[in-house]
Formats: sequence, C-alpha cells, structure tokens
Amino acid sequence: MAQRASVLLLLGSVLALVACGRGSAPRPAAPATDSVDPVVLAPAEIRAGGAVPVAAVFPTLGRYAVSGLQSLQGARLAVEDLNREGGIHGRPLRLAEYRTGSYFVDARAAAAMAVRDGAVAIVGANSSELSRAVAEVAEPAGILQITNVSTAADLTRDLPSGPGRRFVFRMCASDDVMGALLAEFASERLGARTAAVLYEVGRTYSQRLARSFVSRFRDLAAGRVAAEFFYLALETDFRPQLRRIQEFHPDVLFVPGSFTDATLVAAQAEAVGLRATLLGGDAWSSPLLFRRGGPPGEAYYVELCSPAPEFDRRYGETEGAEPPGCRAVLAYDAVRVVAAGLRSLGRLGEDDLDAGLAATRRGLRDAVAGNEVRGATGRIRFDAHGDRRQGVALYAVERTGGGPPRPRLRGWLGEP
Repeated sequence: MAQRASVLLLLGSVLALVACGRGSAPRPAAPATDSVDPVVLAPAEIRAGGAVPVAAVFPTLGRYAVSGLQSLQGARLAVEDLNREGGIHGRPLRLAEYRTGSYFVDARAAAAMAVRDGAVAIVGANSSELSRAVAEVAEPAGILQITNVSTAADLTRDLPSGPGRRFVFRMCASDDVMGALLAEFASERLGARTAAVLYEVGRTYSQRLARSFVSRFRDLAAGRVAAEFFYLALETDFRPQLRRIQEFHPDVLFVPGSFTDATLVAAQAEAVGLRATLLGGDAWSSPLLFRRGGPPGEAYYVELCSPAPEFDRRYGETEGAEPPGCRAVLAYDAVRVVAAGLRSLGRLGEDDLDAGLAATRRGLRDAVAGNEVRGATGRIRFDAHGDRRQGVALYAVERTGGGPPRPRLRGWLGEP
C-alpha cells in the first residue's frame, strides 16, 4: 500500500505539470476515505464568468486513461459547439475537468469535489468500476450523472433488491441488453442451435455478458443448447479450452472479452480446426482486432453507438487520429443531453446556481429523464431506469483482398 501511495504522489505531480501547461490550477483532492490518497486534478474555479458548470470526471492516468482522454475530448468538443450556439440562454457552459487516476477512490473523490464546487451535473466515467464510484456520491447528493460507455447493468439500478438510482443515467446499452441481442442474432439470423461461450472468469464485464447471452439463448426456443467455458486473466494459450469446445461442435462461439483475447482465440481456433462463427461484444472494437490473423470463419461483434461521420471527421481534425469508437462521441452526446435539460429549465439566475442549486439539480434530472434529444449518434431518450432506449450496431468482420480482416457495419440489433 505504501508503494501505491508513493506512485500516486508521483502521478499527482505529473498531473499538476500537465495542468499548468493547459492553464489550469491544481487543487488538492477531497479527503480520502480509504487508506490511500486519491489522485485528482481539479479546476480552481468552475463558475468564473457566470458560466454554468458541468463536471467531467474521467481518468487521464492508469489503465483507463486512453479511453478517459478520448471521452474527455468528446466532451470538450460538445461544449465548444454549444457555446458557439449561444450556451444556455446566453450563459456560457463550462466543462469543469476533474482528471483522475484509474482507481475507484480517485473517481469517488473527484465526484465529491464536483458536488462541493457547485457543478450542476457530472459526465463520466468511462468504465463501470469508476462510474459506480461516482454514483455512490451522485445519487445521495441529488446530482445528475451521465456515463458514456459504462455497461454494467446494476449501475443504474443499485442493488438487485433495492431501489434504482434516480440520478444515474447511461448513454449506451447495458451488458444484459448486449448479451441478449447477440443471443437473438445467433439464434434467429444465424440459425444457431448450439452455442459455446468462452469468457474471462473474474472479469465482471465478461461474466455478465456471458450470463446474459446464455440465459437468453436457452430461453429462445426448445432445443437450444449453450455450454460455458472459461479462462483466467492474462491467459494467452486457449487451445485446451478450444479443443473441448470443438468436441461440443457449436454453431457459434461467443467470446465476451477484449480484442486481444479475441485475436488469439481466432488464430488458435484455426489451429485446432474449430470453424464456429465467432461473436463478440463492444470490447472487440479496435483497429488491432484480428491483425495477427483472421477468424477461421465468419465473425460478428456489436458496438454501443451508431456511426457518426461528421463527428468522426471533426475529432480526426482536432486530434490528428482516427475516431476512438464510441467513447468520444457518446461523451459528446452526454454533454448535449445535459445542455438540452438545462435549456428546458429556462433562464438561470445566480440564485439558481447558488442557494437554489439543489432545486436546479433536481429539475435538471427530471428534464433529462423526460426529454428526447437528437444527438450525433441519433435519437436519445431514457427508460425508467435511466438507460438509453436503444440497441447496438452490428459489425461483420470481412476479408478484403489480401489485407487483414476489416469490420463492416451490417445493421442494428434492437431498438434504433
């Protein structure tokens, strides 16, 4: 633990230097509730110039940093566009950036600071683990939280037997929805009667997707059979599992893991003679998918958003890089959802952002729950749990000439 504390102090110094280069002033994090100090870099003043402050809580260091930086850039682009359009009834919108490490303590401390500093809403985070930590603060504080790509089904519902989290919303489908839609696709459109699932034991995302797929596949019709197989974290030789899967003779093999795992599975399936159609979730989305060798047969995976060509073009011009899947554009749309809710409240006075802030936050939550917004990713509306009412985009991995396999959009699964 002492070693982690030392590392965090070093990372905190790096963050401070980065912030100074961007013109931000670092502030100390909220008091830690665990035995380590949180890593948080927060803005010095979030209401300067009469701005309406929306907090962005994303990691910029650690395992979730790449996705966090992409998400943060999407949110920045949204604020730029909104202020160009006139802001919130003439008031500028301020993106208050709370940049953190990739530990739940960091995200929780950042959320507490955003509440204390007077943010009207929180956008973030970009992983279910971090978003749960934010939700632990946002829900009791009565402040709207919208996550861009956190898929854990219980994030918006709290405990299975308890009440839902009224103030927590998500911009994408949950694990339960994703797994069920893939099961329906396998059964109804691919005609699969037997399915194998190879998941990473100990990784919640992988386990939940596996569970929802298997449950839905077995329920679809009599005679549907699904078998489960697993592997451990950091495992790279999947041939023992694939040989057992081959004995099962599945029509489809669902691999709800990362694109690196899927790439290894595809190459090793070829080696053991397994020809089942491969299926994957949104974690397959990467330019590096199957670059070490394509699957032995067909392969499909799903993404959390519909294509947004105009946003992709703008992101590429700004960052000089290819668009990062759905992370940035869903953060962009999350900010636009908040802005639409704020506009629904009418012109905000100083008192609405000060003594009346709690009422403003409650009103914003209700406006977001009831609004329908047209975003870069299409129609945005939420169900009673705070989940966006939509399905997932379906991609087929196709071979083109002699090059590596490439994904091609094949349609939409579920509600558009």
